[in-house]
Amino acid sequence: MLNLLTKNAEAYSTEKFECNGCGSNFEARVITWVDVSKTLHARTALLKWDFNNIQCPYCGHRHFSGTPFFYEDFEEGLLVAVFPSIPEERGEIEKAIQIKYGYYPVLEFFYDMTQMWMLVYLIEHYKTNKHILALSKLGRGEDRLRKILRFLKEDTLMISIREKLIETMLGYISADDIEETLSEAVCTLEEMLPWPIDRQCICGGGLNDEIICCEKISIREHDSLLSRHYDIYCPNCKTALSGAACTKCGRVYTWKLGTVPSCTKRRGVTFARHLP
Repeated sequence: MLNLLTKNAEAYSTEKFECNGCGSNFEARVITWVDVSKTLHARTALLKWDFNNIQCPYCGHRHFSGTPFFYEDFEEGLLVAVFPSIPEERGEIEKAIQIKYGYYPVLEFFYDMTQMWMLVYLIEHYKTNKHILALSKLGRGEDRLRKILRFLKEDTLMISIREKLIETMLGYISADDIEETLSEAVCTLEEMLPWPIDRQCICGGGLNDEIICCEKISIREHDSLLSRHYDIYCPNCKTALSGAACTKCGRVYTWKLGTVPSCTKRRGVTFARHLP
C-alpha cells in the first residue's frame, strides 16, 4: 500500500534509515503531505497502522518510519502537523507552521500516532453511524471537530486507548477487544450518562422508549439485557445502537457506560455507582 499512497500523496521525500532488524542502512520513500479527502485509502492505511511503513531491502523487515508528515482533510478544513517523535525546538517549529499555514480553519499538532489513529476513527465513526449522529450533542462541522481534537489532547481515556492499540499491534489482544474502549470514548466525548434502570432523567423527564435508526426499535423489549456488554443492532443497516435521549431536556443516556438504579436528584444516586 505504501507505493500506492506515495504515488497519490501531495508530497513525499526519500530518507535514510537504519533497519531495526539487521542494522543495514537504506533509503526509502515516505509521505510528507497527504490530503485524505483526495487519497481515500490513506484513512484505511492509518487505521491499519500501515501508513509510512518502510521495508528493509536486505532482510525484508518492516517497521514504522517515524518521520513527520502533514495530514490534510480539505473537506473538514483541517490540517494536522504530525510529529511521531517530539522535535527539538518544538516551539519554533510550531510557530513557523502557524505563520505558513495559519489560513486553515483548523490547524493542529500531534505528537502521538494514537491521536492520529483516533482522529481518523472518530471522523469515520460519525460519518457512518446514523444513531450517533441522531443523538449527538457535538454540533456539526468545525464545532464538532474542535471538540474531538480537545478530547484527543486532554482526556485521560486516551491513555487506555493507547495501551489497547499497542497490545493489538503486538498481537496480545484481538481488534475486537478494543471496541469496548472505543465505544466508551464516543460516549465520553458526547457527555453521555450511565443508563438509569428507572428510565428517569436528572431533570425528572422520561427517556424515549424507542430508538430511531432506519426504523423504530423498542428498547423495552431489551430491558432485562441492557448493560455495557449488550449490543442492539438495527435490523436494517446493522448499526450498533447504544442509548436514548430524555424526551424533556435531550440529555443522552447509554448502557455502554453501565447502569445505575436512578439518576434523579431526589434519590441521591451518583454516576460513579455503576452496576455491572
